[in-house]
Amino acid sequence: MGECLFDFIEAFKPLLWLIVRRKDIPITREGWVKPVYSNVASTAARRTSVVIFAVLLLLYSVSAAQAVSVEDYINRGIVKGHEGDYHGAIDDFSRAIRLKPINPEAYYNRGVARAFVGDSKGAVADYTRAIRFDPRAVGAYNNRGFIRASLGKYAEAITDISRAISIDPTMPELYNNRGTVRTSMKDYAEAIDDFSKAIKLDPLLAGAYNNRGLAKALKEDLAGALEDYTKSVTLDPRYTVAWYNKGNVRVALGDARGAIEDYSKALVLEPAMMAAWNNRAFARITMGDYTGAIGDLSRIVASAPDNSSGWYNRGIVKKLAGDRQGAIDDLKKAVALGDSLAAKVLKEFEP
Repeated sequence: MGECLFDFIEAFKPLLWLIVRRKDIPITREGWVKPVYSNVASTAARRTSVVIFAVLLLLYSVSAAQAVSVEDYINRGIVKGHEGDYHGAIDDFSRAIRLKPINPEAYYNRGVARAFVGDSKGAVADYTRAIRFDPRAVGAYNNRGFIRASLGKYAEAITDISRAISIDPTMPELYNNRGTVRTSMKDYAEAIDDFSKAIKLDPLLAGAYNNRGLAKALKEDLAGALEDYTKSVTLDPRYTVAWYNKGNVRVALGDARGAIEDYSKALVLEPAMMAAWNNRAFARITMGDYTGAIGDLSRIVASAPDNSSGWYNRGIVKKLAGDRQGAIDDLKKAVALGDSLAAKVLKEFEP
């Protein structure tokens, strides 16, 4: 029935002040920070309760020798970043750099702000400068790796994140991030190994269980995937994506009723998750619940009337339910939106 099942991996985000889970999964959590020290060098970052694969290091520690104005610009830029004024943040970090050109903290933070506004090239350049001035800048390596992975430069991304791991092998999120890249490369065995290392370092890292579950599912270990997704939602009952992925595995295992329960939990947490409405409809079809499936797909066409898949899928279900005219109407709308498959199905209704 057209587009049906989709799995979500938690793609790490190189954001500055907050962790955002997956570009396409906008769930926010606190990240890693290094506080400002005015008279002493910064100590190792304190690990907060981060339960996802993204690692964001807020690097704005300064020494007493710095001019107050430089520190003020960096801190003001961070505040603007918190408030979503990324261009204003970039301006403040740039002023700090002009006052103190050898400034890895300002370059790092400006790189993150540039990533927020979609300036990947500028972000990579700033992370590279941060690394030049501070070769042990774990956050800069990690975030540059993310940008490179988003551009399809997976080998370079692996190199960057592996370098970050060599600097701080105790940070579980780094293994988790490298695992996401390896999953994108379809290197599932190595990805699973990375996620397992992350879990060993932090058994409460729910995102790593979700990601390992997806890698196992793609490796056709459905039972193992279900176990990991279940662990993930046990650790974080509000983990929308893990509920969704768990539902997908249950469909694949033939447990449509259980899948419907999981998709329903995902939709309580994120009512706008169109993939969950679609996949719950699919699960309902397998149980012969055409009315429920049509109801789910109606939510999709109401929310995204320009999406041909919603009209096509609902047309197919109406056809299965015996609603000939309703099926024709929906399929015609899909055809009008450019769905070639709908045009082929529509011909079946011709006398």
